[in-house]
Amino acid sequence: MTQTPSVTDRAMTLVQRGMVREAYALLEQAMAAGNGLAAATLAEWRLSGQIIRRDLAVARALYGRAAELGIDAAAPVHIALLANGAGGSGRRWSDALALLEKRAAVDAWSERQVQLLQAMALTGTGDPTQSLACSVRNESPRIRVFPDFLSVTECSYLIDLAQPRLQPSVVIHPQTGQMMRDPIRSAKAAGFPFVLEDPVLHAINRRIAAATGTSYEQGEPLQVLRYDRGDEYKLHLDTLPSGDNQRIVTFLVALNTEFEGGETGFPELDLQWRGTLGEALLFDNVTANGQPEPLVRHAGRPVTRGTKYLLSKWIRARPLDLSGPPGRPL
Repeated sequence: MTQTPSVTDRAMTLVQRGMVREAYALLEQAMAAGNGLAAATLAEWRLSGQIIRRDLAVARALYGRAAELGIDAAAPVHIALLANGAGGSGRRWSDALALLEKRAAVDAWSERQVQLLQAMALTGTGDPTQSLACSVRNESPRIRVFPDFLSVTECSYLIDLAQPRLQPSVVIHPQTGQMMRDPIRSAKAAGFPFVLEDPVLHAINRRIAAATGTSYEQGEPLQVLRYDRGDEYKLHLDTLPSGDNQRIVTFLVALNTEFEGGETGFPELDLQWRGTLGEALLFDNVTANGQPEPLVRHAGRPVTRGTKYLLSKWIRARPLDLSGPPGRPL
């Protein structure tokens, strides 16, 4: 018996024939008739910008509609986009929290997020209300340590959230600009771009922005790194091969302490950092004139026992460009 193609399959067939506008209209009609998968497909198209023009504000609304029509996987993305206002779509923090609290009744991860957020000292827009104390490890280049930057429960949440997403670390190839397996870092990494940035992650990212004296929009996606026995990050600088929108600051947080070895060492400064639980390390990657700072060349020494977990975040000189690929229709 021949199975009738779904509306999304029919839409993709139209796309393959170059009939993008017709495909979009077909999905819009299906969504208007209550088809949640059509709404989710339109949301993904608007988010990726591969088939049609990226519009994160429209994508957010479409994810919300898909969630209303029963696509459960669309709800966390909708909440994330409400919380962070990615791409200039406008932050709606209180709306995100209201939906998160509603979802907490049926979803354990959402319930855990609500509990963590309630324990944070936040403004009505998710910014930290308390000043962040730090100690000076080096004056120039700037290296600072923030004790108890994350709570024990926040550290545990980040580790648990990262576990199913951990993949071998990658870096940007200096010639091609493509991502490649990291030749000097053997750890696994889990990245959380804005579509995966739940309200807890967003609040932590805004805390990092406050600690670094930068804007949230300058931050690359937060990463959680896992170093097993023997894993290391060989001597390197965190700056990019190209100076365009350079990585100006690195921010690290120790997420656990049940390991040996694994210190972050700065040989030119005769300085090393291991970190107590939840402690953060900040250092500048560039000089006053924006050039790579050779004195902060550093290495993550091999872990000799146990497993090390680390939050890692790079801060750029300017906000990241989230405009998406150019030249798309609609």
